[in-house]
Amino acid sequence: MNDNTKILSEFSARLTYEDLTPRTIENTRLFFIDYIAAACAGYKVNTVFNRAVEELVFRSGGTLKESSVLFCEEKTTCEKAAFLNACYAHGADMDDGNRKAMGHVGVHVFSAVLALAEKLKASERDVIVAINVGYEVYCRIAAAVQPNLVHRGFHSTGTAGTVACAAAAAKLLHMDADGIYNAMAISVTLSSGLVIVGDSGQSIKPLNPAKAAENGIIAAMLTQKGVKGPVYPLDSQHGWFHAMSDSVDESMITDGLGEKFCIDECYAKPYPACRHTHCGIQAALELREENAITPDMVESVKIHIYSNAIRLAGQIKKPKSIDDSKFSIHYATACILAAGKFALEDLDYTKAPQAVWDIIDRTELIADETMENRDKGIRGCMVEICLADKKKVSKTVLIPKGDPQNPFTISDVCEKLAQCASGLISDDRRDKLIAFLKGFGRENVSFEGICEK
Repeated sequence: MNDNTKILSEFSARLTYEDLTPRTIENTRLFFIDYIAAACAGYKVNTVFNRAVEELVFRSGGTLKESSVLFCEEKTTCEKAAFLNACYAHGADMDDGNRKAMGHVGVHVFSAVLALAEKLKASERDVIVAINVGYEVYCRIAAAVQPNLVHRGFHSTGTAGTVACAAAAAKLLHMDADGIYNAMAISVTLSSGLVIVGDSGQSIKPLNPAKAAENGIIAAMLTQKGVKGPVYPLDSQHGWFHAMSDSVDESMITDGLGEKFCIDECYAKPYPACRHTHCGIQAALELREENAITPDMVESVKIHIYSNAIRLAGQIKKPKSIDDSKFSIHYATACILAAGKFALEDLDYTKAPQAVWDIIDRTELIADETMENRDKGIRGCMVEICLADKKKVSKTVLIPKGDPQNPFTISDVCEKLAQCASGLISDDRRDKLIAFLKGFGRENVSFEGICEK
């Protein structure tokens, strides 16, 4: 029996700042900015859920004031701070992700590492290394069990995220390979999260990465106190792999390990919606601009897209809540064709013009498996519009904006932060924050209170 936990824990223990490429370090800074932008958006959008979890966290946080909570003056324990910050960062579905892993990464890894780092007063370079440990473990173990994991109903953001956060936290605690192994071993039994939250009850979806961040820290802290987890936690007959999937591709664990870094293969999101909506949004926007399309010109819309997208974001035609709006290919595409944009304010479906609803009535999703190829990094779609004069125009987008092949620049992600932080953080504070994040890791300075209102 292979022991993939040993492979990953030994790699994690060996990894140093000097092993990371300049591109990887720069991408870590980029995704740090993206994480803060996503947290700003989630704090503004998912308000009912946010206020509820804040009340519970601060009521049960105890007397320890170890780590900062974004946008709040009050501190709490590092594990509860990680939990709450992850809730914010996933609240608008604008956080980063990885195609092969089919889930989100930074929301739990950054939340866990930053909260624990503040408690430990860790160096910025140690933070960057721990973040990359988290990205490596998450992307590799999640990719190994996809797509069967999501077909079985699990959410890799919560399930694989817990194991990743345990490894990242253990690395930040300067544990050796055995310690990181044990933290991962403890974390597998804390691993949870279902994709049903994409069908309904979307406001609670942030619980998946929030529990991953919190439980990852707990697993590492239990290891510190001498608690032992099971052996072969990923590979045994009753291990994590076999609980999550009937088919495990172990090559995903070792392929390029230590030579290429998973954070370089992650994507950023320009729109506040499930990633499965983005190729349709981009294709519709390009068609609208290239053909000067106005709403009254749209006779019908056909969106040829892969089945996983239809399963996860194609079930809601007309949203009845802001949460629904984030998981509707129909709605997002119609907003673009009606008004030429899909931004945070467009999640409020009650303010959508009538043209949006008319276009939704004329929109059809068509399953097309040629639009997805995991090996080539393709998760795309073709949008075909029949115009009132019977002319047909179409656009295929196989790789949407933000993917490594069509990447965000630092300028792009700073603009995203400016938009998401508008009305929440002052312009002066935002500019200082961006300057700090652009230089993160070059100097060892405190990052306490990095995102105050």
